[in-house]
Amino acid sequence: MRRSLLYRLHSHKLKPGVEADPTKFDEVFRSKYGRVRIFKILGVSEESKRWVADPANQVCDVPGSWFCPGQYPPGLAEILAKKKDFSQLEDFNAGAEDEEYQKAYFEALNNPELAKKKALEREAAARRERGDQPPDSKDVDQAELDKVYSSWEDTEDTTRMWQLINNNEVGEIQMWLDSNPKAAFIRSKDGRGPMWWAFEKRNQDVVKILMKAGVPSTDRDASGNSPLDLLSQGSA
Repeated sequence: MRRSLLYRLHSHKLKPGVEADPTKFDEVFRSKYGRVRIFKILGVSEESKRWVADPANQVCDVPGSWFCPGQYPPGLAEILAKKKDFSQLEDFNAGAEDEEYQKAYFEALNNPELAKKKALEREAAARRERGDQPPDSKDVDQAELDKVYSSWEDTEDTTRMWQLINNNEVGEIQMWLDSNPKAAFIRSKDGRGPMWWAFEKRNQDVVKILMKAGVPSTDRDASGNSPLDLLSQGSA
């Protein structure tokens, strides 16, 4: 950032050691508090100025039009030859190398929730690939797990977990359990918890995650139903 032209002009002589190149810029105006500054560009080629001002070198949309954006002078040809254009996302003619990026961009634009889900799943997969081992539920004190599992109450966590399972937010569920294994054992006021909701939604991915965390699938809720019962009831 300190090497950029914008930084040097913005902080010119306002920050210690920051100054615009004195051979190229001359500060000709500064407001009282330095909020507004005007710089004169030095060493401008007179030949290039004349070339730009020549109407013959203007590029108009139609002859005689007021819209004539002009062109860069030949003196900048060597510098411009080294430039790299910013590939606009909407430009599908930019080349095959940008095709996947453009596709992902527009998918995210049209369905931000799906994009979020995929991003979380990628992050969870990357963490597993890196070998970042989250705390396992087996490493959590069993008394703590029993206390969570036997506490039946509607909370923000039970609501959030139900929503994540209902919306198939597998990646976010995995990340949550990675950081807090006890969340796999929460149960709402009716005695149901993540395993019940996963079976009810027939979400095999979440069921596998919960089973790996050690959540049982045969316990019963306040109505006497186990997670497996919900699966058979739904298929009847």
